[in-house]
Amino acid sequence: MSALTDLEAVVDRLLAPEGGCVWNREQTHASLARYAVEEVYELVDAIDDGDEDDLREELGDVLYQVVLHAGLAATFDLEDVAAGVRDKMVRRHPHVFGDERADTVADVERVWRAAKAVEKASRRSALDGVPRAMPPLERAVKLLERLEARVDTGALVASLGARVGAGGEGAAGTSGATGGAPSTTSGSVAGAGRADLAWGADALRAVAAARADGIDPVASLRAAVAALEAEGRAAGA
Repeated sequence: MSALTDLEAVVDRLLAPEGGCVWNREQTHASLARYAVEEVYELVDAIDDGDEDDLREELGDVLYQVVLHAGLAATFDLEDVAAGVRDKMVRRHPHVFGDERADTVADVERVWRAAKAVEKASRRSALDGVPRAMPPLERAVKLLERLEARVDTGALVASLGARVGAGGEGAAGTSGATGGAPSTTSGSVAGAGRADLAWGADALRAVAAARADGIDPVASLRAAVAALEAEGRAAGA
């Protein structure tokens, strides 16, 4: 037996009606979702730290989440999960497993997009499939990536800002001005204050401008936040 098979057996034991773990048996895909996100963030931390031991451990924690979700599923198992992603990788690499030619990274990206477009032919918009659960900054970048090949994103973001009063009107009431978009004063978010759509539009405009200048907004903000943490620790916080 392989370690992966052993892990699957461990999860089956945890989920067993008799002699299993009460906590594990009570979980659902929805209740476990936040743990999957947390484990991926811990994996990113391990990558940033460059510690191979931590990297191996965090990869294991992510793998455990996959095996656990497969164990909870009623209509598929881990074998189905592995088979699905195996077949997807073969389809999306026709330059490796087929007759397609791709000699550069740009060629590979073109081939990948073409193969994915065939798989997702039923999608009605280029923006379909961008996860709603992504953190706002990462989701903004992903949406802008999808939009850049189709529209003038600078003009689009500027138009949004103008419609919600960004860049001058602050939190002035503009409810209804965006065709059903939330008001700029749409209530508090986790005790952090009210949501201000105008402020958000200004931030989105800054993200679009950074991308136009060749700056990675996500990596840049992560670096700035890390610097803030270091400064705070140095200050005795």
